Amino acid sequence: MALISLNKVSISFTGTSILDSVDLHLEKGERVALLGRNGAGKTTLLKTIASIITPDSGAVQTAAGSHISYFSQDIPEYENETVFEIVSKELELKLAKTSAKTDEDGTWSQIDEVYKVISNVSLSPEQKYSDLSGGQKRRALLAAALVSKPDAILLDEPTNHLDIESINWLEDYLQRLNITIVFVTHDRMLLRKLAKRIVELDRGKLYDWECDYDTFLRRKNELLDAESKEWERFDKKLALEEVWIRKGIQARRTRNEGRVRALKKMREERKLRREKIGKVNMKIIEAKRSGRDVIEACDIAFAYDKTPIIEN
Repeated sequence: MALISLNKVSISFTGTSILDSVDLHLEKGERVALLGRNGAGKTTLLKTIASIITPDSGAVQTAAGSHISYFSQDIPEYENETVFEIVSKELELKLAKTSAKTDEDGTWSQIDEVYKVISNVSLSPEQKYSDLSGGQKRRALLAAALVSKPDAILLDEPTNHLDIESINWLEDYLQRLNITIVFVTHDRMLLRKLAKRIVELDRGKLYDWECDYDTFLRRKNELLDAESKEWERFDKKLALEEVWIRKGIQARRTRNEGRVRALKKMREERKLRREKIGKVNMKIIEAKRSGRDVIEACDIAFAYDKTPIIEN
C-alpha cells in the first residue's frame, strides 16, 4: 500500500474546479515536486494531502500509523516562546494525537530529540522566536516539522525568506532526509537537486512525470511541440467544417446529420483545449547612471538577538 493515496478527489471554490477527480499515490522515500501555474491549486493540493482541507468528494488515505508534517509558506508569529518551546510544542501535539504515553526515560529521550533537531538547523534552544530573522524562523519551523519524525513532510515554498546561505543549507539538509518529501517551489536549483518525480497540476488535472526536473523540461517541450502540430491540423479541419456548415442547405440534409454532430463535438474539444504557456524573451540593458544618490546610509548596525547582521 502507498504511504499516501488520493482517490478521485475533487475540490472547487466558487464554481471553479481546483482538483477534478484526481488520483495520486505517494510511496515511502519519494521526493516529489508539485508544479503548476500560479493559482493552479498547488497549496490546496498540499493541504488536501495533509488533511488540512477536506475534499468535496473522493478520499485521502494514509498508511496506518503514519505521520505527515506540513510546512507552510507563511511564517506565524509567536510573542514570548523560545525556539525550544516552538519545536517541542509540535512533538507534544503528535503525542496527544497518538495518545502516546512515555515514562521518565522516554520524556528525557524526547527532550534530547528536541535539542538535537534544533542543533541540526543551527539554532540555539534559548533564542526567542520573535528575535529571529525571517530565515531563522523558517529554520525553527522546519525543526518543529521534523522533530516528530514524520514519515512524510509537505513543504510549501520552503526557500521563502531565506538568504543564499540558508537555501544551500536547506537543499543539503533535505537531501539527507530518508523520508517522503512533497514540495512546491519556484526555486529551480532546489527542483534540480531534490526532485526525482514531477507531478504537474493544470486546470484541475494531475500529470505524472517519473523523472527529474531537467528531464521533465525536455519531455514537456517535446510534448508541447507535438501537441502544437496536432492542434494545427485540427484547427485547419475545424475551419473547413465551419465553412461547410455555413452553406446551410447541404448541412440540413438527413444524410449530413452525423457530420453536424461531429462538428459540434470538435467545437467542444476546441473549447476544452489546454493552451500552451506563452514564452517571453526579455533583454534588459543597463541604463546610464544619473549621478544622483538615491539612498545614503552611514555607520549602520543591525543585529538579531546578539548576532550581528550589519556592522558600521
